[in-house]
Amino acid sequence: MSGLLWQLAKLSRLRFFYLVSRGEARRITALYVLVASFVSLSTLGAVAYFLNWPLIFPVLGPTAFLIFYSPARAMAWPRNCILGHLSALLCGLAAHLLLLWLFPEKLNAAQFNLTETIFASGAMALSALIMVFFHVLHPPAASTAMLAATGYFDSPARVLGLSLALILLSLEGIILHRLAGIIYPLWKDRSLTEDPPIRTKLGTVSETASDDPYARLAHRLTTRRD
Repeated sequence: MSGLLWQLAKLSRLRFFYLVSRGEARRITALYVLVASFVSLSTLGAVAYFLNWPLIFPVLGPTAFLIFYSPARAMAWPRNCILGHLSALLCGLAAHLLLLWLFPEKLNAAQFNLTETIFASGAMALSALIMVFFHVLHPPAASTAMLAATGYFDSPARVLGLSLALILLSLEGIILHRLAGIIYPLWKDRSLTEDPPIRTKLGTVSETASDDPYARLAHRLTTRRD
């Protein structure tokens, strides 16, 4: 029994938190992001191959990077990844349908035209507004809105495929982080919030005032109500 426990103890040394404590954090982090990103996306590709269902999309690359590089940040949590992409997808689809209704001839053009550019930019901007307002910040989702606005998700299979891929990628993130000994929430961490600061000449500004007197002054000036 003691021999088995000793072997398990040696195996635990391969976990991320132990390796970081023993070596250089940047190298270990880079190696972990490399392995975890490859395993997660290649697994999605294998599932897509055997099911003959679209599960690999360009927007999943930066999402996988965020999940495995910065799992402690809210923008990498499953809640933000899934809701951020889905809200952006809806904005993009709405923009595409509006474009199809108002300017159907523009979609038949051989080249990407100015009208499509404006609608794609509007879809991205609207998705950014929604992500900020509802606190589901996930920067890679902005590209989902632009792709959807240009007609990339032109079938229900692709829409459902992206939704399923986001769920599977989040589950892979949970499993791989657990195996590595990294704290990562199942949905979101209620004890932590993502409060992105804005730096000004008077200090750092956010929704909550800082202990720094200059930051408090900047907070009062920028949030002052008439």
